[in-house]
Amino acid sequence: MAKKINPMLAIVGGLFAVLLLFAVISVILYPGPAISEAAEGDTLNLFYRGTYDNGTVFDYTEEGQTYEVILGQHNVISGFEDALYGMKVNETKVVKLTPDQAYPHNPDLIQTFNKTEIIESLGSVPEVGAEIIASNGLYSTKGIVKEVTPTTVVIDFNREVAGQNLTFEITVVEIHKGSGEGAH
Repeated sequence: MAKKINPMLAIVGGLFAVLLLFAVISVILYPGPAISEAAEGDTLNLFYRGTYDNGTVFDYTEEGQTYEVILGQHNVISGFEDALYGMKVNETKVVKLTPDQAYPHNPDLIQTFNKTEIIESLGSVPEVGAEIIASNGLYSTKGIVKEVTPTTVVIDFNREVAGQNLTFEITVVEIHKGSGEGAH
């Protein structure tokens, strides 16, 4: 005796087969949006964590906060910006930078001052290793006392990260295509 097929099941099965066929055809004809790669003029929102060679973290994005970079404006260190080109949303990249790609040590930022003038300005002689904030009224910068002699005080105004190899772990969260203003 032959089995009877429930007519409702046959209709549902037929509809399922037609829907499956349409789904397969639509994927073939329209595979979806192309995955966008970061390019000149794009605005990227990202997370990053910067470490020294010994693994010590020196900088990072705060939890829940992203950092915005417009590619081509050169508002971040060159090696960091170069690493962003071609990245995609949700991609994570680890990039190791030499001092030349990040913060080169600049010997011109090591300044020697007359000890008497420093005492007049600060009220005392700073110790080696002390942090000094120098200001010209418009800008201020931090320096570290490197040497104190009987007549001079040597202060290094290079950033703490200057002259060191740095590693950045970067994750792109959003890419806004061509939204950057003034990229060149």
